[in-house]
Amino acid sequence: MKHFLTRGWALSWLVLWVALPALAGPHPGLFFDASQVEALRQKAQTTHQAIYQPLLKGATSYLDSTVAPSGLVTWKTTGKTLQLDRREVGNLLVVLAFVGQVSTDSRHLELARAWLLTVSSWGNLDLDGTHDLIQSHLLGGVAVAYDLVAPKLSAAEASRVRATLQQNANALMQSSKGGEWWADEYLQNHNWVNHAAIGLAALATRGELPDSTTQPWLELATGNARKVKRVLDLVTDGLWHEGFGYVTYGLSWHLPFVSALQRVTGTDVGDLALVKAMPRALAATQLPERPYQSLLLHGNFYAISKDMGLMPLRYAATRYRDPVAQATADTWLRGTTFSSYAPELNQRVFEFLFHDASLRAADPRALPLDWYGDNQQVAVFRGGWDKGSLLFALKNGPYGGMAGWQWLKSGMEPRGTLNISHDHADDNGFYLYGQGSWLAPEAPGYYIGHTGSPGPAANQTVFHNSLTIDGVGQLGEGVRDRSDSAASYGWYLDRKGGIPFFGSSEHYGYTIGDGASLYASTFGLRRWDRHALFLDRKWVVLRDVVQASRSHVYRWSCHFMNGAAREGTWLHGRGENGQALGVAVVAPESFDATFTEQKPVHVQKFNATGSITHAEVKPTTASANATFLTALVPTPESAWASRPVVKALDARTPDAGLKVTEGTATVYALFNDLPGQSRSAGGFRLEGLAGVVRYEGTTPTRVLLVQGTSLSDASRTLISQTDGIRLLEADGLATETLRLSGNGQGSPRVHAPQATRVLWNGVEVPFHRDGDAIVVGMIDAPLPADVTPVDSADPQPPIDLEPSTSDSGGDDPEEGTTSAMPPLEAPEPGTSRFRVGPSCAVGGEQLAFTWSLLALGGVLAHCRRRRSRPPTH
Repeated sequence: MKHFLTRGWALSWLVLWVALPALAGPHPGLFFDASQVEALRQKAQTTHQAIYQPLLKGATSYLDSTVAPSGLVTWKTTGKTLQLDRREVGNLLVVLAFVGQVSTDSRHLELARAWLLTVSSWGNLDLDGTHDLIQSHLLGGVAVAYDLVAPKLSAAEASRVRATLQQNANALMQSSKGGEWWADEYLQNHNWVNHAAIGLAALATRGELPDSTTQPWLELATGNARKVKRVLDLVTDGLWHEGFGYVTYGLSWHLPFVSALQRVTGTDVGDLALVKAMPRALAATQLPERPYQSLLLHGNFYAISKDMGLMPLRYAATRYRDPVAQATADTWLRGTTFSSYAPELNQRVFEFLFHDASLRAADPRALPLDWYGDNQQVAVFRGGWDKGSLLFALKNGPYGGMAGWQWLKSGMEPRGTLNISHDHADDNGFYLYGQGSWLAPEAPGYYIGHTGSPGPAANQTVFHNSLTIDGVGQLGEGVRDRSDSAASYGWYLDRKGGIPFFGSSEHYGYTIGDGASLYASTFGLRRWDRHALFLDRKWVVLRDVVQASRSHVYRWSCHFMNGAAREGTWLHGRGENGQALGVAVVAPESFDATFTEQKPVHVQKFNATGSITHAEVKPTTASANATFLTALVPTPESAWASRPVVKALDARTPDAGLKVTEGTATVYALFNDLPGQSRSAGGFRLEGLAGVVRYEGTTPTRVLLVQGTSLSDASRTLISQTDGIRLLEADGLATETLRLSGNGQGSPRVHAPQATRVLWNGVEVPFHRDGDAIVVGMIDAPLPADVTPVDSADPQPPIDLEPSTSDSGGDDPEEGTTSAMPPLEAPEPGTSRFRVGPSCAVGGEQLAFTWSLLALGGVLAHCRRRRSRPPTH
């Protein structure tokens, strides 16, 4: 008997020890542990109440509900139903499980447990057969919910959940390793979401499933995160080539995974240049009256989420102790009414967890008004930070942004595919917002360039505030029939717009977009320089210089929210809230204007009318060269008749400059095509690229010189400099204090007959007088903070307004039946998909395998016992 126990059963227990997983880790453990739950409850009632209340209301609205694999939710008592996007089921699991932890109402935890067991019972979560986002959302949701709910599960229930996690993590891992289209697209959210789900499944079951099962998942997800980090670290301005909606959607799963990975394993792959820079980009483009919206609408549009961007802001604020991130999130939070539609609030769970309320926020008004983004090649000018301020942006980056362009061009590791399916042919396009109204938006819409994509093709240039040539837009517009990969197109690396110049001063901003390479070479386009002058921080002057080797019909585009008409030399565009935008067309002197209504997919989520008005201006005759000189003049609709007067500076050369008269003030702006040129017009002479003079009556009060050496009126030289000045403003020409600002340096000479004091970017500087002029001592002027100098010789600087899920802010589960998540799209045409059948290594079969080993151990022990007995004969 003793021999039987020590040898036969010892072998059986050895087999059991080898076959069964290690001791389970504690739950919850991915984001917090049981000892921290009470602190979370305290935050939910105090500092985090604004985040928690929508979560609580949303979760409460799903009490008494069940869910089917189709995504159909049914309330058992009332029989009411709601059809969810099946990705939302995974999102909802996170919300229900988190509220189940924080709420003291036991019904919430029981609801989370019931939903978790229901979804886990489906086994194969690849409900659409694509091994993509639906499976990943469900897998990630089950993993997070399991971590939070596991203490309330029986051993059998926990085993069933782990079996589902194992089946689907294995399947997704095999898809990634087998070359599924998203596997190496490190600048695409499918890659992030799918690998994050695998990683969360590994972390949630670590120590409960064998290491031989979970470790490959974790290695794959961690290795992918390292590759993503390397590419994202090229994005130094915080802007995303597909638009804010897509980057925040991808980060809504990627950041929770890398955060949990660091907490559980100590591996840190969450220090991301993209996320670190994002708060400043959002601050620069945040609309004063709608802080959840960005001035930049580029990329595919599917909706504007009121809360998805808060989570990466809180992550950045806490990780980098960034007061700007905290301020941007706080501004967003204060200025937004939030939805409690639970299926789209999973990111708010992590916003809650990432938020450190003890970090003090910066004062946004201390930030520079103007901002340049090098990745997306964007110049942003603001009139201020308060409501009513005017905001302008010019965007001119390559598909994929400079990060994607550099990644592809250099062939750097990690090698992968640059997917440009969500990028639009919108370069050298502008955006204008002010007085609480979109004044010049684009026609935002959704189109991924596949032959089967529902039209119209919103990625075409004509849907943006740009330029078409002979009715044709930029390279890459419309159907991209060779695939979604940038490498499939021979023109990709040559199609490279940019911002070769960006300058900013107290009352002005000036930038140039280079669009010469954006169009097919067959047009013979030699130059398209778009000059943008932010004038007195309340108007915008655009000067488009277009030159080609042969004649073309050029069409200049601008969009308006609610209709437009021609009135003489003006376009009268109607915005929102009683606001209007006047576009004064100074050149060409003779032009045609046409107006059409555009209705791209999802535009109703931006403008409830369901359309955007598109205006086109073209010269009456075709020519090789053309110059468009326009002034964008915002005005209340009620004051349209008394708007500022805009005229050509010199009727003989209307493209040379313009004058704007408002009351007793007149502003004159004069231009050349290139910095080294000279021009006389309207009594002014300019040596350089651009110059501006403001007069009160007949007295000059302010002057601007851009990339030039002098600007004079009929009576005197107003400003001069021996060496070319990048951008220099002199304000207070008729006062005792002369204020210089901008990116200039050297020893300028300024007409300032009464000046006794000179400040340069707020710093007092020495000067001497030369008659009515003052001459500043030779110094290098301090640049304004956060202004990136750009070498003009180098064209590439260094590296529903109310969506249906957010309208009411109530707790009705039907509140978001039209998903604000990115649409599910098919893979690029011609892409072969790797297919993986149901995994045989599911949890239940693992258990059966364990018992088989035990049985085998028993048989072996029995055989040993038989052989050890003496013969019976």
